[in-house]
Amino acid sequence: MNYKIKTTLYLIILLFATKSDIYAQKSNQVPKDIPEFTFYTVEKDAAFTRNNLANNGKNIVFLFFDPGCSHCQQEARLLGKNYNKLKNINLYFVAMQEKNLINAFIAMYAGELKGKKNVVVLHDKNYEFIGKFKPTRYPATFVFGADKKLKAYWDGDKSEQDMINTINK
Repeated sequence: MNYKIKTTLYLIILLFATKSDIYAQKSNQVPKDIPEFTFYTVEKDAAFTRNNLANNGKNIVFLFFDPGCSHCQQEARLLGKNYNKLKNINLYFVAMQEKNLINAFIAMYAGELKGKKNVVVLHDKNYEFIGKFKPTRYPATFVFGADKKLKAYWDGDKSEQDMINTINK
């Protein structure tokens, strides 16, 4: 089956699942600790696991996005625009779509973040993120402390200042 068709079907299933009562209480669904995972770096297609996360005493932030999502595009722009206020975090962009779409998204909406040593772009080519992190919609932002314990989670829009404050807390 074509990759785009698989991704589209997977997203449709996700949308229906998020409407169910099972996912209505997202605070009970989101993991309290960073789960085990295997994603792949977009740049080198190298396996990237929980053990590869930065261990520098700073918050670990995952932004789960879809390149075609306008809310994701807006959040990526805000993160790029406010990079100077976000230097003391480890930021991981994660997407399931094809690498060329992920690269185009980063170039267009988060170009200021490209090449920053505390920013890593990851490809979830095995579709693990949704099952392990339990997001309910795009974008989904997870803020974990250096101890890998959940500090904050939100999906959808958040004001610029609230986003910066939450990521840095």
